[in-house]
Amino acid sequence: MKAVIVKDVLEAKKIKDKVDTFLLPIKDFSINYHNTFTLEEVKEVLKLEKEVFLIVNKNIFNSELKTLENLLLEIEKLKVKGIFFYDIAVLTLKNKLNLKTDLVWSQEHLVTNYETINYWYKKGVKYAYLSSELTEEEINKISENTKAILFVNVFGYQPMFTSRRHLVNNYLKYFKLKDKSKLKKISKEGKEYPILDTKDGTTVYSNYILNAPLENLKVKYLVYNSYLVSDICKVLEDNNYPVEKGFLDKETIYRVKKK
Repeated sequence: MKAVIVKDVLEAKKIKDKVDTFLLPIKDFSINYHNTFTLEEVKEVLKLEKEVFLIVNKNIFNSELKTLENLLLEIEKLKVKGIFFYDIAVLTLKNKLNLKTDLVWSQEHLVTNYETINYWYKKGVKYAYLSSELTEEEINKISENTKAILFVNVFGYQPMFTSRRHLVNNYLKYFKLKDKSKLKKISKEGKEYPILDTKDGTTVYSNYILNAPLENLKVKYLVYNSYLVSDICKVLEDNNYPVEKGFLDKETIYRVKKK
């Protein structure tokens, strides 16, 4: 099933006949996404009669717990398919409030093995969003050893690094530099990496657009991210982007380089 992280309601309406599922980052409660959705905008997307999952993937501060509780209660009324979560507070509140909306374990670089996925499945977490650093062989091995329903990235820029610190904005402020653009870039070894610095911190994205071959991936949901992509509709109709496997065919083993 094609699951697309869309920019806004208009983009969702444009591609509704080409997708099965929409993934919507929630305003003030999601990170790594350039565009987010209010609950009113979520209601507009729900009118398209597609599956809708909401993304609530930021670390929650104690001061935000009551707001999060109210948010989850409001989401429960919407009858969405599920909620992607990073902070365990979401699962704790679901159990405390006896909510029925399913959850997706989405701790990015930590979702790498079926043992932990199965642990959360036993805790009532029905879905898991696999790390982008897994090989195709590892993804399929996880699929064969879990009852959890899996999501995996197959297209788009990949978040490589996130910090609560405002790394770019602090730099600009310290050196009294002016740059009002939302999207920043850093060049290293001839490659450009997009950077987003928002009120929730800084995220650095991959210098390439992941465009994975699909035929051998044994997962239910294939995730397409429209961030920085000029026309996701064309990608869904006729993907002419060059194949870029990311880590699908190479293990992510890093060692400290010896001098």
